[in-house]
Amino acid sequence: MNFSSLQLNKHLASNLEKQKLNTLTAVQELAIPAILNGNDCLAIAPTGTGKTEAFAIPLVQRLLEKEQNEHPSVLILLPTRELCIQTKTRIVKLIEGTNISVACFYGGGTYESQLAAYPSAQLILATPGRLLDFLERQVIYLKAINTLVIDEFDQLLDLGFEMEINKILHMLPAKKQTIFVSATRTSEMDKIIHKRLNNPIEIVVKDHIIKGKISEYVLYVDKNDKKNLIRYLLENRIKSQAIVFTRTVHAVERIETDLNRNGISALALYGDKSQQQREEIVNKFRNKENRVLIATDLLARGIDFPNLEAIINYEVPDSPELYTHRIGRTGRSDMDGTAFTLCDAEDNEKWIKLQLSLNKQIQIDDQHPFLLSWEKMLSSSQHNNRKGQSKSRKRR
Repeated sequence: MNFSSLQLNKHLASNLEKQKLNTLTAVQELAIPAILNGNDCLAIAPTGTGKTEAFAIPLVQRLLEKEQNEHPSVLILLPTRELCIQTKTRIVKLIEGTNISVACFYGGGTYESQLAAYPSAQLILATPGRLLDFLERQVIYLKAINTLVIDEFDQLLDLGFEMEINKILHMLPAKKQTIFVSATRTSEMDKIIHKRLNNPIEIVVKDHIIKGKISEYVLYVDKNDKKNLIRYLLENRIKSQAIVFTRTVHAVERIETDLNRNGISALALYGDKSQQQREEIVNKFRNKENRVLIATDLLARGIDFPNLEAIINYEVPDSPELYTHRIGRTGRSDMDGTAFTLCDAEDNEKWIKLQLSLNKQIQIDDQHPFLLSWEKMLSSSQHNNRKGQSKSRKRR
């Protein structure tokens, strides 16, 4: 199905053409008509399937259909400042040449600059904390909101925003269209869905739509050789840009230092950086000024880097959901991608359990010079078994 069949406003249609967006994705084909009709909507779809445009296009179309818009009438809640900024950038491309304006509220930006856009805005994008801050200070009002979108709903709940979401929902008009968008559906989400959505149209796009686009490999390596293996992959197997995910800020900084010392341009991104630093780092990487981005899981959800060739998991991720979201940064849209997971002897049992949870066996890549010996693997396994037996004896 092509966008031309939707009979969109000429400015919106032109802006879609400029971005070379011609054919609707599966989630867009189902969500756009439902949202245009005013239905409450629950859209569950994997990363990289066009969920942002699935709700943004019909919202922009509806705003363009109104001769006079109350300010503001649309609220979009997002989990992180990076996703807030990225979503604003994508919506700005859709409203170019129109009289629609956007305000963006997130922690780290100055109050004055964010509030300056509010009086003329028809559409607000916000993280929950900053939005509640403004509401409690009574510097903004949401009485005219007739459409609410909660994007990356599962991540908002994972980050502990349930209380903030409920507070915001109580401050909004009872009569409104509500749209929940998520990569996964959880029991925590269902509690809110049943209370807050009115006869919703449920759209579920299965994972098989994006299978085959990401080649996944596990590389067994000694813990002390992991940084050497990352350099080997970047010098021999990855031609363009990559993101390295790791759990701790300390590991991020050590990997960044090692890569830059060895002539590979790398940037580090984690939550303790200032807002200005974080924006500069994301923009530099997006503009391909640096080849590698090392990040904590701040970036594992939602952020889109076009044509990202590969991601590297420095350790085995803690959950199947985190693994899926991390590797979803590559292989987006029609582009292929590669995901490498580095597994040392201590993480082998965790890796086996992760594959069982994912219900798939990920291919072993043993064509690298830092291959972990089976002797070390067995030694570590026996050590872990002894630890487990010792704990068991203590409990008795």
